[in-house]
Amino acid sequence: MLSTNRDWTEIVEVNPPDLPDMSHLLLEGAWSHVLVTDNVFGKIRVSPYAYSARITHDVPSVHPTVVVSTRDRNILAIESEVRGALGNGVDSFLVVIGDTVPQIDHYADHYEVVEHLRDLQNRTPQFEVGMPTRFQAWQFRRRIEAGGQFFVAGPLLDPATAGRQIDKLKIRAEDPPVYVMVIPPFTLDWVNRMESVGAVPAGDGLKAELAALPDGDRRAFGWDTAASTAARARDAGAAGVILMGLRFDTVVDEAAEGWRGASQRQP
Repeated sequence: MLSTNRDWTEIVEVNPPDLPDMSHLLLEGAWSHVLVTDNVFGKIRVSPYAYSARITHDVPSVHPTVVVSTRDRNILAIESEVRGALGNGVDSFLVVIGDTVPQIDHYADHYEVVEHLRDLQNRTPQFEVGMPTRFQAWQFRRRIEAGGQFFVAGPLLDPATAGRQIDKLKIRAEDPPVYVMVIPPFTLDWVNRMESVGAVPAGDGLKAELAALPDGDRRAFGWDTAASTAARARDAGAAGVILMGLRFDTVVDEAAEGWRGASQRQP
């Protein structure tokens, strides 16, 4: 589990398909842990609970963590989904507020949901509950007090920002593990878009270097930069990395090779 594992862990974010299929089988041999999103940007997809259950049954070498978005569900609905997922071997959940979209006018309190799920742990098979955190010590402390058992922070685009951002959390030896989201900066337009939705801004140096690169060199640059960001996050005390912003076909093809090659090139 992410809450108890003390080894460096590499995770990739995946979006479930629009309709049920067998695409999850392609994760075999590519990744050992995935973060399964919950209808990001208001786009309806297959339930992340059901998709994670299929992964657990069909690809036992891959461990899924379900993103539990509280934006448009009440506690009863969330608990029902969690209970069903537990019955299918899923044991890891990351509780987030979710994207803000105009048509949704009800938001479950994600602190309350975390507290509710922690209480549920006393009556069910073992599972873990995580929370996101900004790079702010006060919020990190508050969410530890709320019961978060692991944390996700970021995303980061630039290696130069990793150390000072993680330092802001003031992580203590006894704290739950913190996993850092990293987005490979493949193009300047992509960097600008990710910054607009909450990524930590990249430095001018990275943007200038990226803008000057020939098109054919940008993918390798993105993987190398992401691997460097992860290495610096590890040095600063992060427990692992979560690769974000990738299409599913990239996750199961280019990412596995590109990420590992870039990681091996790190000093």
